[in-house]
Amino acid sequence: MFLREIEDNDADLQVITDIYNSNRKFLIHHLGHDRVEREFVIHEIKEMKEHGFCSTMIESDGRVIGVIDYMMQADKTVYLSLMMLDKTMQSNGMGTRVYRLFEEKMVSEGAKIIRIDVVNDHTPNVIPFWEKMGFVGQYEDSLTWGDKTSNVLVMKKVL
Repeated sequence: MFLREIEDNDADLQVITDIYNSNRKFLIHHLGHDRVEREFVIHEIKEMKEHGFCSTMIESDGRVIGVIDYMMQADKTVYLSLMMLDKTMQSNGMGTRVYRLFEEKMVSEGAKIIRIDVVNDHTPNVIPFWEKMGFVGQYEDSLTWGDKTSNVLVMKKVL
C-alpha cells in the first residue's frame, strides 16, 4: 500500500469521485448532498493545493482505495483534512492500516503533531476510531465545507 499525490488531470479522478460517492452518509453529514460530480472533485483538489494542502490517493494492490488531504505546517503540525476510503474497504481494519501508513510517512517527514477536525454533530460518528488511533479531543469548533457548516471536535495526537 502507498500514497501517491493527485495530479490536476489525473486519470484516476473518476475513481476518486466514485470513492466520494460510495460514502453517501459522509457526504450528507459533511456537505449536505448525497453525491458529488467529477467537477466537484477537480475543484476540491485545486482549492486544496491553493491553500497548501497535498491531496493524495491511497493505492493498494494496483487499485485506488481512498483519498487523504493534508498539510504540513511550519511548526511541524500536520493538519489531516480528509481521510476517506471506498465504502467497500471499510470496517475490516483497512482504515487503521491506512492511517498508520500515513502517520509513518509524516513522522519520516519530521511531523510532531497531527491534528484532525472530526464532524461530531451526528451519530454514529468516527470519534471512537480516532481515539483508537491515539487522538485526544481538544475543543469544539465549527467547519464549513461547501454549503454546510458542521460542529467538529478538534483532535490532536503528539507523535
